[in-house]
Amino acid sequence: MPNSLIVGIFDNLKYKYGLFRLRKDFRKPEDDAIACNLKKAKSVGIIYNATKLDDFNLVKDFTHKLKNYVPRINALGFVDTKELADFHIQPLEFSFFCNADLNWYFKPNEDSVREFVKTDFDILIDLNFEEHLAVRFVLAESAAMFKTGRYCEIEPNYYDLMIQLPEVIDDDQDVEQINPLQLLIQQTERYLLMIKPE
Repeated sequence: MPNSLIVGIFDNLKYKYGLFRLRKDFRKPEDDAIACNLKKAKSVGIIYNATKLDDFNLVKDFTHKLKNYVPRINALGFVDTKELADFHIQPLEFSFFCNADLNWYFKPNEDSVREFVKTDFDILIDLNFEEHLAVRFVLAESAAMFKTGRYCEIEPNYYDLMIQLPEVIDDDQDVEQINPLQLLIQQTERYLLMIKPE
């Protein structure tokens, strides 16, 4: 049996065990979510895929915009590589974890992640598109009062609000030019500003 096949089987077993732990150890509270308008929030947590510089810059621009009305913002980026890149050295509101910071069944084991999940953010915004077990552990453990992310049918689901992205925006617009992360940020901001308006 080729080594690559053995590694693939072993990784699949580790993933299944991680999913088992996720489902066994963490449950989504049914009735204790507290919806909060973005402009009323005192703290916001953002989790996103920070592997690519372009995605990091979009999230950085979003956090700077939120600073106009949210006193405390923390952004936690998952980097899907073994090491962080130079652009991951950033100010305090940005922290990162990578594949080297995961235990054997893909649960994050890093100080900044532990601090992030203990913080009772008024809103936790998930800006991930790809399914990563490591990110789902963060979502499951987070003490945030209200969690939002892109609409998906993956279980278990930890969102209190799911954002459905429009499939067709403009027939004349080239689909290749539409940045899905930018669209998710815009739609998330839009719906969070609609909650309990003044």
